[in-house]
Amino acid sequence: MFPNLPLPPNSKFVSRAGSADALQLTLFSASKADAVTDYYRNQLSGGKWRLVGDVKRPDGSVALYAEQDGPPLWVRIWPTSDSAGTMVELSGAMVGKGKGIDSVGRSGPKPAPQPKK
Repeated sequence: MFPNLPLPPNSKFVSRAGSADALQLTLFSASKADAVTDYYRNQLSGGKWRLVGDVKRPDGSVALYAEQDGPPLWVRIWPTSDSAGTMVELSGAMVGKGKGIDSVGRSGPKPAPQPKK
């Protein structure tokens, strides 16, 4: 599903969830949250990726959204509570005929076009 998935530096696998159409990976990185965030901003700003969304949330986490010629990717980055490292959540979904993904990551049938007034 994600042949071009950038993994965080110094990372270890934590968990996986998903289906045939969607995947979520959670990883731990021994690197600091700022370094991991910079890594993803760099990785998702060139090559096949286009960084479309970059938001720092009130809880200190960073949410990134990137598109490519293939499945889009949502990345959530936050420091661990003990500051020992950083958690990274990678989420994506297949975009196929009749399916779409809205700006908050919900997938489903594309809505019918609205008539112009």
